[in-house]
Amino acid sequence: MQPTSSRPSGRAFSQTYRIYYADTDAGGIVYHARYLEFAERSRAEMLRQVGHPLVGPAGEQFVARAAALSWQKPARLDDLITCETSVMQARGASIRIRHAFFRGEEALVEIQIDLVHVNSAMRPTRVPDALRARLAPFLESPAPGA
Repeated sequence: MQPTSSRPSGRAFSQTYRIYYADTDAGGIVYHARYLEFAERSRAEMLRQVGHPLVGPAGEQFVARAAALSWQKPARLDDLITCETSVMQARGASIRIRHAFFRGEEALVEIQIDLVHVNSAMRPTRVPDALRARLAPFLESPAPGA
């Protein structure tokens, strides 16, 4: 998993955040762990937009398995930042999501996170085909020559 700090290819789910005091450290810079929180909110809203509940009727849900973060530039108090969320790949019981954060056109942070779809007993279970189809608009285009 290697972050690239570029805009996702294809269509991405976009959500904007204003940076408040609670998001920053003593120097007025966004505290590093806040990006994971912003990413989780964006991911949850993308799933809501495609009509998928955070926890399904039988207790199925996505859980994080791994994350890679790359910081290029800091966001600061009162900045307006955008998180562009896209699906890098979907396989079996897992999906890889990219969260790319920007201030205007300026790349700030990229998070790649691997999620595993689990049942109520926390055992991996295949991502439903219907959900794969609903996430298809957010699937990144393969890189040229890939």
